[in-house]
Amino acid sequence: MTDQLRLVDAADWVAAIDQARRQGHVHFDWLGAVDEIGRSEEFRVVCRLLTAELDGLRLQTGIPRDAAVLSSIGAVFPGALWQEREAAEMLGIEFTGGDPRRLLLSPTYLGHPLRKDDILGARVTRPWPGSKEPGETSAAGRRRMVPPGVPDPEIWGARHGEPATADEVARSAVGGRVRRRS
Repeated sequence: MTDQLRLVDAADWVAAIDQARRQGHVHFDWLGAVDEIGRSEEFRVVCRLLTAELDGLRLQTGIPRDAAVLSSIGAVFPGALWQEREAAEMLGIEFTGGDPRRLLLSPTYLGHPLRKDDILGARVTRPWPGSKEPGETSAAGRRRMVPPGVPDPEIWGARHGEPATADEVARSAVGGRVRRRS
C-alpha cells in the first residue's frame, strides 16, 4: 500500500505532526531532508509516520535555503531528534527547540556535505571512475569522466569576480565527459 502524502506549511510543521499522531499515526518511522537546488531554492523535509496497522503517512514541507530553519518535532516524537541532528549537520538546517550537538562530523569540519553546492575535496582529487576492472591499476583507453557533484572548473575554483550562484553550480555538477579549461 502506498503512503498518504500531506503537504504542510513550515509554520504548521509541529502542529501537523502532532495532529497526525492524535489521528492514529503513533509510530515515528523516519525524517529526512533533500536539497532541491536546481529545482527550487529550498530544502524539502519529509517525516514518515505509521499507524498500528502500518498505514503510512508522509508529511512534507519546504524551507528556504537561505533561511533553513524549522521547528523540531522532538517534543512530539523524541526519536526524531537523532534524524534532525543528522539533517542539521549534513544540510545546515536549524531545528529550533531540538538538540544542537554534532552527530557525525568532527567539530572542526566546515560546511555541510549533503548540500549540492558544497564542494567535496575528495571528489576533485581522486580519479573517477577509477580502474576498469577490480585489481587494475590504470584505466588506459578509457575516457576520463567527471563524477556527479564536481562542478565545471569554470564554475568552481579560481574564478574571477563573484562566486557562482546555486543555479550555476547545480547546472554544472551533473558529471559526464571531462571538461577542459579553455
